[in-house]
Amino acid sequence: MRRSLRGEVAAAVVVFLLLITLVTATGGDPALYPPRPGQGAAIFLVDNGTHTDLAIDRVAIATHGGPIARATAMTTTAPWVLIGWGDARFYEATSPWQDRIPDGLRALLGGRPTVVHLQGVGARPDVAWSTGVRRLWLSRAGLAALLDRADRSFRLGAGATPILITTDRTAGEAFFESREGFSLVHLCNHWTAELLHAAGLPTTPVLDTLPAGLVADLQLRAGV
Repeated sequence: MRRSLRGEVAAAVVVFLLLITLVTATGGDPALYPPRPGQGAAIFLVDNGTHTDLAIDRVAIATHGGPIARATAMTTTAPWVLIGWGDARFYEATSPWQDRIPDGLRALLGGRPTVVHLQGVGARPDVAWSTGVRRLWLSRAGLAALLDRADRSFRLGAGATPILITTDRTAGEAFFESREGFSLVHLCNHWTAELLHAAGLPTTPVLDTLPAGLVADLQLRAGV
């Protein structure tokens, strides 16, 4: 009897997760993605196993302008820029990530400050790292929409300038105050997926919770 009940509960959980996955899935924008042949702009998805960043050409960011361009100018002159987002306390810490797991779990409750993280990369990302890098081709309009979405993540100070946070990280790397909330339903990889969705790609938030799910989502639904 108990075994039967456990089976029914497990089946109900599976059905619930499938339903949530389908309900929250968002379609792409065919006007933005995929780009027309020969008219694409390359960006890179960088995956370290627990967190994802997007690497974007610095010239493209500077040409776009806005808060992301001003923040980049304050951070690095490298040809590529890693862009990520997350809980401020967890993201800025330099201790081994395993030691920060309890703090990371507390961040899931929400209500804590968040940051946008920028870091210069001296070589094309698929050359700089041998694993965990995927090239994505976006339309020019899609890339502009992605950068517009990144702009909206910054908390701005006087003169619409991104607010730099002083940290002891390496040169060419900086954190800026963000206006977005971090919680169990809005994690760092969800943020990455939201930027890609702004560029016209279809996304599935339930899958996008972890890097492996985000990569699978892009493969299955965006043909990456």
